[in-house]
Amino acid sequence: MIIIVSSGHKPDDERIYHREIKSLLKTGYDIRYFTRWDGEMDLSENNLQHINVERKNYPIKKYIQFVSGKINDASVLHIHEFEMLRLAKQMKKKHGIKVIYDVHENLREMWDTFSSKKGLMKKMINKSLSFFELSHLMYVDDVILANKVFGENYYEKKGLKTTVVENFPPLEKISGDHPFSDTPMILYQGQISFERGISVLIDAFKLVLDSNNKTRLRIIGSPRTDKFLLQIKDKIEKMKLSEYVDIMDAVSHDVIWEEMRNANVGVIPFLETPLVKTNTPTKLFEYMAAGCAVVATDVPPVRHFLDGAGELVEPGSAQSLADGIIKVIRDESLFKRYISEGNKKITDHYNWTIAENKLLDIYKSLEI
Repeated sequence: MIIIVSSGHKPDDERIYHREIKSLLKTGYDIRYFTRWDGEMDLSENNLQHINVERKNYPIKKYIQFVSGKINDASVLHIHEFEMLRLAKQMKKKHGIKVIYDVHENLREMWDTFSSKKGLMKKMINKSLSFFELSHLMYVDDVILANKVFGENYYEKKGLKTTVVENFPPLEKISGDHPFSDTPMILYQGQISFERGISVLIDAFKLVLDSNNKTRLRIIGSPRTDKFLLQIKDKIEKMKLSEYVDIMDAVSHDVIWEEMRNANVGVIPFLETPLVKTNTPTKLFEYMAAGCAVVATDVPPVRHFLDGAGELVEPGSAQSLADGIIKVIRDESLFKRYISEGNKKITDHYNWTIAENKLLDIYKSLEI
């Protein structure tokens, strides 16, 4: 029995459920899947028991107690947040269970990017978070990283076995049949926040619209804060862009892929933060697979994987982002070349079949 635990991701998360769990089920593993998410969702099926509790009723400490009482028959515990290292410690000491620690983001860069604190207070809090993780790594058998390491591998330096299992899309998601259009749809999907460059995207879109007034922009995702979402909606209204810009809440797995297939250009307008300089956005691979021409911030991870299959633009520059979008929607041959090259990269290198094998090898190495 494999126990998979998440305390902060949607039950049908792209990485956890649609990639990792489905691959493990296909291989024949029995899985008990714990999630902590508000709303009703039951993903149970043959060999998969899904147990969800609501966040409002289960703070982290109570959630750990709840899960720990239901996993005494397991051989592997696969956790997806660093807060769950407390659970890993308990289960390692009590049952000698094998622990896989799945690190979705580069944590130190994430804390640095999103912390609301400043100066010395920020450093102290981030250092304490880092110390908490470090003090629990002795209870971990394998670390899975979701991102190619650019620079030093923190976990290898600490003596841990690490494997990079990227969020590459399945081969069946590839769709390259996108006609060039004089009414192009520009799509952003993902978290709606300042750090993601959404305000810059709105400014850039106004410049694009001045060049082609048939262009449309669709933004799909959950806001980091309600306050920021209201600011963006107010900005759109003041710039008289309301009839050209749609903002939609996060949608299901199937719907977001349909939205990407219907879009002409997929944008990644991220600002140049510590996290962005080391973290590879999953949407980059999804855009390429879905047949979008990509226009993205020029940072090392994006530059490495895009590698000529899209437009790279200056981080934080509305003019540069607008120029990149305009270049793609004006030039049919360039548009089609970017889509073709993006599809080929997914087919040849960046697909889940390749990443899946690395995941399954980890489980085989644990001899379960």
